[in-house]
Amino acid sequence: MKPSRNYLAKVIAAGFVVLLLLSIVFFWARLLCEITLREIMPREAREVLIRPSGLIPKEIENDPNVARHSYISARFSPSETSLTLGIIDYFAARALQGRLSNVYYYSYEDERHNEMLYFDKSIGLLVYHRTYKQKLPDKMTVLRTLHLYAGPEGISETPDEALGRFSALITDYWLPVTLFDKKLRRFFTINFKEKTILKGLELAKDNTHNPIQVGRLDRLGASEWLSELDCNPPMIKVPKRAEENEDKSRYSRHGYQPEFESIIKNFYLNYAGRYILVLDESGRIDLLDRETLQFAGTAGYLPAPETFYPSKTSVRPKDLLGYNVLPLSIDREYIGMCVAGTSREGTAMAVTVFDSQGRLLREGHTKITEDEHRHRGASYIPSSKAVFFHVPWAPALTTAKYLLENLHPPILNIASFFAADSFDAAAGHRALFFLPNSFIAMKGREVSEDVVGIYFSALLLISPSIILAGFLARRVTKDAAAVGLSKNAKLPWIIATIAFGLSAYITYRLTRPKMTLVTCANCGRLRRPDMDKCHCCGSKWFVPELTPPAWRVLD
Repeated sequence: MKPSRNYLAKVIAAGFVVLLLLSIVFFWARLLCEITLREIMPREAREVLIRPSGLIPKEIENDPNVARHSYISARFSPSETSLTLGIIDYFAARALQGRLSNVYYYSYEDERHNEMLYFDKSIGLLVYHRTYKQKLPDKMTVLRTLHLYAGPEGISETPDEALGRFSALITDYWLPVTLFDKKLRRFFTINFKEKTILKGLELAKDNTHNPIQVGRLDRLGASEWLSELDCNPPMIKVPKRAEENEDKSRYSRHGYQPEFESIIKNFYLNYAGRYILVLDESGRIDLLDRETLQFAGTAGYLPAPETFYPSKTSVRPKDLLGYNVLPLSIDREYIGMCVAGTSREGTAMAVTVFDSQGRLLREGHTKITEDEHRHRGASYIPSSKAVFFHVPWAPALTTAKYLLENLHPPILNIASFFAADSFDAAAGHRALFFLPNSFIAMKGREVSEDVVGIYFSALLLISPSIILAGFLARRVTKDAAAVGLSKNAKLPWIIATIAFGLSAYITYRLTRPKMTLVTCANCGRLRRPDMDKCHCCGSKWFVPELTPPAWRVLD
């Protein structure tokens, strides 16, 4: 039997629908396991504390009056994955200052006090809008509205051609705004209040710098993954007030603490002094001079969290589910920065501290400490491993996650292994057909000199998927022989079942020829009535000769 074109189109359409529906079911089942695994992580597996920070001068840190040394704290909450899926993520990305929005700055108090900065792609200009009240000499107030247009060549109240045109912008989120145009290969600082533009030199074509963020460096939406990154200076004790509520001006992220205050009066968070931080595509963080808009050195790099399998020591921004960079300064002089990064699986976080010269001072990772593991030669377990096996109910959830991954088509599992490093971490947990956060993909990102061992281990990881596909292919072979499919028709089904597993088998059962079989008079087995010969033994139909009798019965 030769399949017709209509039959082939029917099979392909049915196969895609089955693959899609199964992938959706498996996706939500895996996601439920992953969210539950991360939700049951103990608190200490989500936090990193570095004390002392290493950034404060020793004469200040070791002051005898210091009651609490400086420290850097970071905490991530990776259980909000569902908030970045589907229609919610679609609208959140396009909201004001979302990752796909062209609005860079927005401040709204009321209809009389508001301002906004956005990029109008249709005209290639930055547009600054401001509404404010202005006092007149007669003490009357009027409502003013200001519209300014900024291009590479200047600022004007009208979108003149003489302003030039921007194309692909990377901007800061504060005013005055510093931006980088990918096409022009230049940095610009635009001050709309003073109507001035500072233009940097054009980067040479062979320049290795490839900026992707300027100024405030974090992953858009990272608040869902990094709920806190903070640095606290050394604190001294002060006498308590007679009245408990007398002074409520001293607050911290941890609550009201009237008995402590900072020993450093001019300690600034999120401010790099004379520099602006620039994140490169490679994961390097550079210093950009505010006055010349030229690179002034390296500030550090994004940290690599400890992963389930040994992975890279340096990471790109796309390799992290979330990251946050916090520059620090004293008396408006840059002293260094702390950087936090969350692994793409959302199971580990790393925090690093760099001084003003870009030297690594401190490093911390999320972990779980357990006394019963000390005899194994380690006082702690990395959170990336503990989340799967060392938390109550974690082994059962991990097993369920692993089995669900192996119900996925073997060919897509293999593709996930080879393409594991090419997917963006923020989109990995939304993947439907490929599995960037699966165990096989984690293995694909492993760094080891034993390449053969990695491939062999990868085959062992997906061996249940391969065994299931082989078992289903065997069933397809037997059923195809029973319904009389030719060798040319059976071979594609066998190959498809080995490659796509359960989805191909279900597709075969839905689209196989459906007819009532009859018993072959020659071999006794069931044969197809629409074929001239029995597909089991090859015998032709036996039709007895019907001859009318020579006599008749007449009334």
